[in-house]
Amino acid sequence: MAKLAKKKQCFVVGPIGGEESDDRVHADWLLEEIILPVFETHFASFEVTRADKMSAPGRIDAQVITSLLEADLVIADLTTLNPNAFYEIGIRHTIQKPIVHMHLEGQTIPFDIASFRSLRFQRKWPRDLKKAREGLKQAVDAAIDPDHIIDNPVTFSRGKIEISQSAAPTEKIFLQELETVSSRLDRIEQTFADDARSTRRDDQYGQLIFRIRSKNTTSEQNFYDRLTPVMSKLKSAELKSVGSAGAVLAISAEKNDLHKIRQWLTLELGEDFLVT
Repeated sequence: MAKLAKKKQCFVVGPIGGEESDDRVHADWLLEEIILPVFETHFASFEVTRADKMSAPGRIDAQVITSLLEADLVIADLTTLNPNAFYEIGIRHTIQKPIVHMHLEGQTIPFDIASFRSLRFQRKWPRDLKKAREGLKQAVDAAIDPDHIIDNPVTFSRGKIEISQSAAPTEKIFLQELETVSSRLDRIEQTFADDARSTRRDDQYGQLIFRIRSKNTTSEQNFYDRLTPVMSKLKSAELKSVGSAGAVLAISAEKNDLHKIRQWLTLELGEDFLVT
């Protein structure tokens, strides 16, 4: 019987998180709906794995580092700027082997690696997944091409060191000036990135308004007495108005938390009150 050829290895790194966490949901979407379909269709000679999918006994951290060093390809998800993921990416960069960077649309990438290509993707609509798969196929084709030149922050820095060591005095002056310009550009990019993050936080944060009504006839004082202990549990809450007909409550919070806060108010106030 002919011996089956050993498959090449593709190792996926990025935020994983615990079961049912937002990170895990994101990681599984990326792995199961984007990466695996691409490799099953176009790169069948590869076996794709992720740290939490490893079944071999032994220390998981040692297995991860071994995979980073030995895998034929690494796909790195930069989304959420997970510290462990960046540590693993750094290991891969130092050995100058193929790696594909990816990140969810809207994620600001640190300026250290922002100038190096990273595949942006979304997963809001079905067409987003199709576009992400097409982009990943192109990126993998380029990364595993025998003529592909590895380009990352480590290889870039090594190249600068080699040039500076062999440069003539006049060339060193030019390199110093180039380094000054590069540093200024990095500071400008970082400033724009910080401003963008601040703007997104402002867009996501605001004053949420809730209208509370009693299902039964009640006095203004009884209404106020019922709301007081609930408000004591809230930060940045303000009672805009209260009367026998109802109350208006303003809470400063993230806009995405509107539904969660409404549910919490309903539970705290009880079934005699309606929160809208």
